[in-house]
Amino acid sequence: MKLIGDSQGLEELKRIKEENLFYLKFIMNEAKSNTDNITTFKDKTGRQKYKLSYDPAGDSFTVTALG
Repeated sequence: MKLIGDSQGLEELKRIKEENLFYLKFIMNEAKSNTDNITTFKDKTGRQKYKLSYDPAGDSFTVTALG
């Protein structure tokens, strides 16, 4: 499994991993199980929103900043 994309979004996922591993697993499973393979999450402040996309063919996640 690979994580690629927006560097700030990747840093936010690392922070989530350290603070709440259950939530990280939840958003990753949400992206895998949605019909469009996409979910969103926000940074710690709630101001910046990110899109987490899952590519089943490459078994990779891509983080994109929104807004």
